[in-house]
Order: sequence, then C-alpha cells, then structure tokens
Amino acid sequence: MGNPFVKYSIIFLILLGGCNSDFHTKKWAEGALKNRPGITIIKNFIDLGFAENSGMIFGILNKKIPKTPSRMFIVLRIIILCALTIFIWNSHKHSLMFLLPFLFFWIGALGNLIDPFKYGYVVDFIHIQAGDFLNWPFYFNLADAYITIGVFLILFKETAHISFRKIKKLSH
Repeated sequence: MGNPFVKYSIIFLILLGGCNSDFHTKKWAEGALKNRPGITIIKNFIDLGFAENSGMIFGILNKKIPKTPSRMFIVLRIIILCALTIFIWNSHKHSLMFLLPFLFFWIGALGNLIDPFKYGYVVDFIHIQAGDFLNWPFYFNLADAYITIGVFLILFKETAHISFRKIKKLSH
C-alpha cells in the first residue's frame, strides 16, 4: 500500500469502527440485558447475558479482589493504552498488516478503559460454548474479542513466517 493517505484512512476507519462497535454494543447490553434473563442466539454456542466485570479480560479476577486493586487495573489499562499509542505512533511507517494486531489491542484497551469511568465496571455480555465440549466460564465483550483477534493475528503471522522459513530452508 504505497499511498500513506489510504493507509492512514484505513487505520482511522479501523479505530473508529472498532471503538464505535464496542461502545454501542456495551450500551445496548447495559440497557437490554442488565437484570434480565439471557438470550440464546445459537443454541449451545452463543448466549448473550450481562456481567459486571471489575477484573480483567474475559472476567479474569472478577469479584475476587477489593476495590483498590480494581483501581490498579484502571491504572494498568491506562499504562497499556499509552504504551500502545507510543508504539503505534513510532511504528506508523510499518505496513498496515504489521500494525493491525496492535490497532486491535488499542481498541480493546480503550474500550475496557472507558467502562469503569462510565459504569463503574466493564460491561461483558457475550458467552460462548461448543455443546458439552466447551463452556467458556466467562462473559466477554467486543473489546476483549478485539484483543484476542490481535493475539491470533500475531500468532498467525509468526507461525506463517516460521513455516515459510522452514520451506525456504528445505528448498535450498
């Protein structure tokens, strides 16, 4: 992608779309799911419910810690968001494919940072399972999903890179 305007426009649209979707789905969940029974979207696969998360991603440490450490999570999220912002800014000349996982991390970090100020907790509302094989014990939100997508993009890129090096090495 040679045109920087196109690259930065795509980055802007990814950030805007990701933040917007996270914000509006949490707002919807707060109004439509709080203090109500869950909704089955696909039986034995996806349910929507409501969970107040004072812990970290996917509800880890939720309700298992006093208020002071949960405030430390807010500080941790701010540090992560600042570090990601600096990293993305300093890496802006890299390709969009290089930046993409970090953009997803940034969206997730911002989305889960805003909620404690707005609601006093992070809004989680998506629950997945795979029949009897997997029943994910936590609810999560789109910010968590974006962070997970970023991790998978990095793992995929690194796995593909390692495989490519092995194939190249075997062909010589």
